[in-house]
Amino acid sequence: MKKLRELFEDKNKFLIGAELVTTRGILQQENSKKILTYTEDLIADERIDWFSVTENAGGNIMSAPDGLGKIIQQKNKNTIIHITCKDMNRNALESIAWKYADDGFENLLALSGDYPIDGYEGVAQPVFDLDSVSLLQMLSDMNKGLRVNGRKPNSYIDLDKTNFFLGCAVSPFKTTEAEQIMQYEKLKLKIKAGAKYIIPQLGYDIRKSHELITWLRANNLSIPVIGNIYKLTGGVANLFNKCLIPGCKISDEFLERINKEKKSPDKGKKYFIDLAAKQYVAFKQMGYKGVYIGGTDKYEDFAAILEKAEEFKNSDWHDFVPELTNPAPNEFYLYSQDPKTKLSDVKNVNTQITQYKKSNYSKHVNLAYRFNRLVHTLLFNQKSPGFKISIAKYKLLEKKSFNGLKRVLYFNERMIKAALFNCKECGDCSLPDITYLCPQSQCAKNQRNGPCGGSTNDKCELSERNKDCIWVKAYSRNKYFNGKESELLPQKPVLINNKLNGTSGWANYYLGRDHNA
Repeated sequence: MKKLRELFEDKNKFLIGAELVTTRGILQQENSKKILTYTEDLIADERIDWFSVTENAGGNIMSAPDGLGKIIQQKNKNTIIHITCKDMNRNALESIAWKYADDGFENLLALSGDYPIDGYEGVAQPVFDLDSVSLLQMLSDMNKGLRVNGRKPNSYIDLDKTNFFLGCAVSPFKTTEAEQIMQYEKLKLKIKAGAKYIIPQLGYDIRKSHELITWLRANNLSIPVIGNIYKLTGGVANLFNKCLIPGCKISDEFLERINKEKKSPDKGKKYFIDLAAKQYVAFKQMGYKGVYIGGTDKYEDFAAILEKAEEFKNSDWHDFVPELTNPAPNEFYLYSQDPKTKLSDVKNVNTQITQYKKSNYSKHVNLAYRFNRLVHTLLFNQKSPGFKISIAKYKLLEKKSFNGLKRVLYFNERMIKAALFNCKECGDCSLPDITYLCPQSQCAKNQRNGPCGGSTNDKCELSERNKDCIWVKAYSRNKYFNGKESELLPQKPVLINNKLNGTSGWANYYLGRDHNA
């Protein structure tokens, strides 16, 4: 068997992957027989190159992915294991990564994860100690070989290198400029952190899928992309339309068409299989490396998609574009539409981007933000006289004789930052990174390296919050003052140091103890 990374390097190979979602409970119990039978049937199909096993998909609690992964592995098949940040801190994530390495699971898909929606006797407390970017960075560092503290003082142990083949996700299906550009900016950071392949989130707008691969080429990012195909049903389409599954969306117009198809004698089954097969052909002909097929729990349906795609293989995928393009009203596209193909025109960036109007980005630029920018320029900018004076001041306060004054200053800092930013005293402050918006208090997932993929129409994925994503606000503020959208995430991946929790963020910044050091 060729390893998955070898298959990705094969320029003549179009890869077919199958998504598997585990169940809650013991795999051998009655409740799990259906998924086990489905898995065995898929394994027997030689056309399928790899399997992807989800981890607590949708925020639901499920059996760990390696249980099903071992069954696949024993049949000499490639397996991608999803690894997410919502349920485990960095220690647990590193620990489970070592276990996967020991068990021979090299292919990992690093995700921030969906916010938990259930759990034993209530809803679980999310973790999000890391996010998808910092998780990728940690796994990449494990590939290089970690150096960790030994038992004796000032001693170190060099750990064996892992051999993970790391993937990431991105959503090209965002509705607004801020959401979409920030997805692409975060993708750059993921690639820098070690991602070697991309599996996008779900969407049903082929122009957006074409835009993603066009953007990658325009930015000289030669990383393989796998097209995400999910066989719809009427019920699932309704959930997507209501944004009840984070990151997955369907427009009202598309839902109307689906509802008409549901009235057919087969309840739209033929239509949904044909739709998936047309997506397959479009992904293959536009230059994607393969497809990732989910939404089926019967082998007959999975096989029907492949067989129908075989029927369509000599068709020109451009003929499918009208049916596969299903935008929401006022959908933002990074590239203008090619009048001939109705797809992305790489030579023409959207005029909304090129014809910059400052007033379009003023919504989140208030007096408080202007004041914070001024204070930062005077005191926190490393080239300012205030910065050098503050370093000297905080170095002096490190002496024991100044403990009382240090406590007074920290009290004042806490009061100021709590009032202005709803500060949670993490001690490793990301306010300057996110235009003075606190990720600890204002982001449900404490995202410090760009937005997660769950927002909809600029809003946080948690419907009860009903507020703008902080990274949408940050985009507008940056664009307002800088007049450009690129390089909004130029820093190295941010990993918060929890040892600094409850200490002075200002002191840690000036004395080089936080992530800015």
